[in-house]
Amino acid sequence: MSLEPVVEVAKVGSTLRAIAVAIVIVIVMSLLIAIQQIRVVKLQGAVSVEANAKQEAVDANKDSQATITTLRAEAERNAKYAADLNKRIKASEDKAKKAKKDFDDLKRNSKPVRDWAAQPLPDGLRGKAAGGNKDNSHKAGSP
Repeated sequence: MSLEPVVEVAKVGSTLRAIAVAIVIVIVMSLLIAIQQIRVVKLQGAVSVEANAKQEAVDANKDSQATITTLRAEAERNAKYAADLNKRIKASEDKAKKAKKDFDDLKRNSKPVRDWAAQPLPDGLRGKAAGGNKDNSHKAGSP
């Protein structure tokens, strides 16, 4: 009895075992590559989302900067306008003070002006209605 058939079977078994191991290694490597590919695709999606969010933030920042620039210019115009109004108010107050001083000087130095200034105001200017000139047309039952 020769051992050649046994050796041949062992060689074939060894070869089949090597092929099976190679197939298992290829399957495991394929799974690892597939897992890595899935991770890469997920990361690419995350990077895309981040890039879009960054671009939206940059655009919003540009809009905000434009608004800030507009508001600053408006505030500057308002400050100039307020300063001009204050200057005009001051000039008007100065004119009113001068007119009052001139009028007081006239009252002190001129008898006709003093007499005119001493007259009482008419009732209409003091907030009282004149007695004889009442308008009753708005009352119900009047002719």
